[in-house]
Amino acid sequence: MELNRRDFLKGALTVGALSAGAGLVGCSAPEAKEGTEVAQTGSTVYPAGLQESDFAESPVEIEPITEFSDEKTYDVVVVGAGTGGVPAALSALEEGATVAVLQKESKPISQGGTCSGVLLDESDEQGVMNYIQGFMEDCGWRADRKLAETYARYSGEAIRWTQVRTAEAGFPPYTVRPTAVAEYEDGSKCSRRSIVFGPKPYNNGTMIEHLADFAAEKGVEFFYSTPGVQLVTDDSGAVTGVIGKSGNDYIKFNATKGVILSTGDYQNNQSLVERYCPDVKEFDRKQVNKTGDGILMSMAIGAGFVPVGHSHMLHDFDSGPMFGEPFMTVNENGERFMNEDCIFEEINCVLRNQPKPGWYSQIFDDNYVEQVEGWGGKPTDKEKIQVYMPDVEMDRSAESGANVIEGLIDTYCCDTLDELAGKLGIPADALKKSVERYNEMCDAGFDSDFGKAAKYLQKIEQPPFWGIHKHVRVSALCAGVTVNENYQATTAEGEVIPNLWVTGFSAGQLCGAPDWSMYQGGMSAGHCIMTGRICGIQAATGGKLEASTPITEADVVAISA
Repeated sequence: MELNRRDFLKGALTVGALSAGAGLVGCSAPEAKEGTEVAQTGSTVYPAGLQESDFAESPVEIEPITEFSDEKTYDVVVVGAGTGGVPAALSALEEGATVAVLQKESKPISQGGTCSGVLLDESDEQGVMNYIQGFMEDCGWRADRKLAETYARYSGEAIRWTQVRTAEAGFPPYTVRPTAVAEYEDGSKCSRRSIVFGPKPYNNGTMIEHLADFAAEKGVEFFYSTPGVQLVTDDSGAVTGVIGKSGNDYIKFNATKGVILSTGDYQNNQSLVERYCPDVKEFDRKQVNKTGDGILMSMAIGAGFVPVGHSHMLHDFDSGPMFGEPFMTVNENGERFMNEDCIFEEINCVLRNQPKPGWYSQIFDDNYVEQVEGWGGKPTDKEKIQVYMPDVEMDRSAESGANVIEGLIDTYCCDTLDELAGKLGIPADALKKSVERYNEMCDAGFDSDFGKAAKYLQKIEQPPFWGIHKHVRVSALCAGVTVNENYQATTAEGEVIPNLWVTGFSAGQLCGAPDWSMYQGGMSAGHCIMTGRICGIQAATGGKLEASTPITEADVVAISA
């Protein structure tokens, strides 16, 4: 049975137009409910779960702002011009709304390159349910099923919409991967599509810049270098606008239909990290200025925060290839420290206990191609690996097709282990000692230190010697304020905060596992686009989840012709 989109999620809030004159500046801490604690510093009262230090790195202000240099009114105001915010703004505009976007940075910002979604019209209902069940299992049953269902129902249309709109904006995907079809034992199926923006150094950031320019041409008004610093509410608690700050001036943006927060995660807010995601507090951060602004603004008017146990995403796909192959691995002291047969996206769990969390080196010799093929892996040949080697001069621009970020490549080939240690920045004596010990265990056919399977025990003896210096950093923290299945912000008790939507990793906890699930590549960016699109549509239409004119495969084919 072919599965058509339907209003699968119940309870979407019908949003009426609010009088701009009814708006009151609202950032006073909500009244504490019995059993909750409210922090207080001097005369300032902070919402439950927050404290003074949480605002130190963020432009968000807790004290009510009452004086403005300017006041503007739109139907919908979006805070954040990223993977969720720009699709939210353009989708709202397409539904007939007037839209403003406030952006903290001087330009749109986005990360990653792959975006994916579920194609409902090429799946059947049981197959989609099986897909969701598999995702739940991969997340250790900690995922928010309602959010997973929302992703499954609406992500495919959002991906097709992205294909069409980015083509119109002049930056279409450079790769559309073949449709992945999961066929289950019961005969059902679920189809997914992944699109990739690139090649590196081009990525989703490049795509979002083009899409923002396209949205501006269509009528969305962007206010750059203007962070959102405080939400505005009326006497009932409904959101009526947001205050932006440009230089030293405050601007009041009234939103007659709703506000959408798309400000990203909180990885650069160390105060929040230490309390809500302490596993990663010692790791370097891949992004900048992601200080949880939308989270802080929402909590300041009563939204909840997902309980401690936030998913995190840490990886390094840039320093070199073969990141998932179990080569001998050493820390920054040159010491082997683990059984290398470890899922790459979870290696951070081991690295957090090392001398310099996030940094390590893979070591192998010149026989690596045969060795990797022997244990069933996928080696990168010696010609293709050169694009990752800083010592090899070549054109690595996007136009060259190298598909690397030149400032992050960190792969070396040296005649001696001493020379290799120098390139990797680790002690040569310690590296040689680790290799000697490793080779002894390879000869014995038993890893008596960590128990790695014998097939992976391949000696490091044939020069030249190879090393990849890995730098695992925080790419994203994958949890935010409490939301319902429609991505409307809620209190901790589940009560909807009228006229406030939250997208992407500012919202809820789609995954829930300690490490972001790799059940489907591109799900993180696809989820951000999807949440932006459905939030923009809801805000503009008064609660509808589907566009008035959904994008179909026929539209994708037409734009590609």
